[in-house]
Amino acid sequence: MSVQTIYMTCMIGGILLLLSSVIFSAADDFFDFAAFDLFSIDFGDFDLDILPISMKSLCLAATVFGSVSMLLFEYPATTRHVIAGVCAYIGAFAVQNITGFLKNHQSEADTIESICSRSYVVNVSIPEQGYGSVASSKQDRSVITLTAKSLDGSAIPAGTEVNIVNIADHVAIVVRL
Repeated sequence: MSVQTIYMTCMIGGILLLLSSVIFSAADDFFDFAAFDLFSIDFGDFDLDILPISMKSLCLAATVFGSVSMLLFEYPATTRHVIAGVCAYIGAFAVQNITGFLKNHQSEADTIESICSRSYVVNVSIPEQGYGSVASSKQDRSVITLTAKSLDGSAIPAGTEVNIVNIADHVAIVVRL
């Protein structure tokens, strides 16, 4: 078996595994399962994976290694493998961190700020020093229903429009409009 055959196997095998992850969603779930966080640095909402070990990044690394090695075939083997290895690591590093960042930021869920900015109506009256329920109103999006209590502890009858001041321990703290 020649060296070029090994490089071609790396290229074709990596491409086929990546294509199978796109074509078959079950394989994509497996690829997500087979990701490891061996060494990562957290920068707020962004996790920087220094050792990118996931199936997708390994498939890309194999493809890049085979491709770069084929392109640099005239160079000595040591130089060719070092350059190909560095390129493969950079590609795997980029894929692992970019896909992780995008997955963390693709959520379409409402934020606390958007929940608090909606108009609400008491749908289960809030007794004095007790809990009731409020539901969002006048929105074209989904209706949100939350357990609620009054900020000052006073009773609020059903049908009253309120604003959410805060959300603490999964309970909306509301005031009358």
